[in-house]
Amino acid sequence: PPMELASRLSFFLQGAPPDPTLRDLAQQGSLIDPEILVAQTNRLLNDPDFLPGFVDPFAHQWLDMERLDFFEFDHRRHPDFDKSTKAAARREVSESISHVIRQNLSLTNLLHADYVVVNSLLANYYGIDGVKGDEFRPVGIPGNSPRGGLPGMAAIHAMGSNGVETNPVERGVWVLRKLFNNPPPPAPANVPQITRLSDQLLTTRERLAIHQEEAQCASCHRKIDPIGFGLENFDAAGRWRTKDHYEHRNQRKSWTIDASGKFHNGPAFADFFELRNQIGSRKEDFAMGFAEALVSYALGRPAGFSDRELIKQMVERAKKKDYRAREFFHVLIQSSAFQSKPRNR
Repeated sequence: PPMELASRLSFFLQGAPPDPTLRDLAQQGSLIDPEILVAQTNRLLNDPDFLPGFVDPFAHQWLDMERLDFFEFDHRRHPDFDKSTKAAARREVSESISHVIRQNLSLTNLLHADYVVVNSLLANYYGIDGVKGDEFRPVGIPGNSPRGGLPGMAAIHAMGSNGVETNPVERGVWVLRKLFNNPPPPAPANVPQITRLSDQLLTTRERLAIHQEEAQCASCHRKIDPIGFGLENFDAAGRWRTKDHYEHRNQRKSWTIDASGKFHNGPAFADFFELRNQIGSRKEDFAMGFAEALVSYALGRPAGFSDRELIKQMVERAKKKDYRAREFFHVLIQSSAFQSKPRNR
C-alpha cells in the first residue's frame, strides 16, 4: 500500500514518520509512480534531517563506529585527542558520507579524495591551515597529504588502537571487512594472545612476526598484517608520524616506521601512499560492501542469499555512472524487496 511505502521511505532516509508531502502523495496513490518515487527520494536525500536521521545511524552500523568508544585514550600519549577532537573525528566520517551522497559524487571518494570534510578543530589537528569555525565543510588538500577518504581519517585509525598504541591486526581486519568486502575468518580458539609478548622490548613488526610463527595464526595474519603495517604511520589517535617507540619498565626502544608490505597473493607497496592507491583501485569490492550494508539497513535485517541479485543490480547500475552514490539508493528503493518485504526494524 502507498502509505506503507511512504512510511518505509521516510523511516529509511530520515528515521522519522512521513512528512505531509509524502502522506499526500501516498493518499493520492501517486508515490508508487517510479518517477515520483525518484523525485521524493532525492528530496529526502537533500533534507537537513538526512544527516542525523540516516547517515549517523547507518555509518555506525556499516563501519562499526562503536569501536571508537571501546577504549579511553591515554592523555599523556595523546593529549590533543580529547573528547571534542574525538567527537569531531567521529563527525568527519558522517559528514564525508553525507557530502558524497548529497552531491551525488562517486562512492570512491570515500576510498581516496582530494578534499576532507572538517571544521577548524579537526583541520588544526590534521595541520590544515585556513579553516575557521565549527561548521564542517569540504576543504581541498594537496596530493601528498595522507588525509582524504576513510583511510586518512583519525576516527578510523583510533578504532584500530587500544587508546595507547596502534593495533595493526584490528586495522587490517577492518580494511578487509569494510573496504574490500572480504572479511577474514574469525580467529580460532586457543590462539596465543599477542599481549603475552608485552614484557619484551620489540618493534610492532617483531611482535607480530613471533605471533605468525604459530601455525594456526599464520594463514590469517598473512592477509591481515601487511595492511595494518601499511597504516602504521598513523598513531593510536590518528596523527601522522614517522617514528614509534615501545616502553617497558623504564626501558625504551625507538624505531623508524616501515610501512612497506605486500598483499597476500597480490601487489607490493612501498608506503602508505602506495597502499592507499591499491585500496582506491578496489572500487567494485567497496561498492559491493556498501550496497550490502545499505540493503541490511533498509530492510532491518542482515542481507542474505535472497538479496544477492538486488545487491548485484545496485552495483551494476552504479558502476555505469562511475559509482555515483544516489544510484544505489534509487535501485534499492524501486526494488520489490524494499517495497513489499516485511520489515523487522
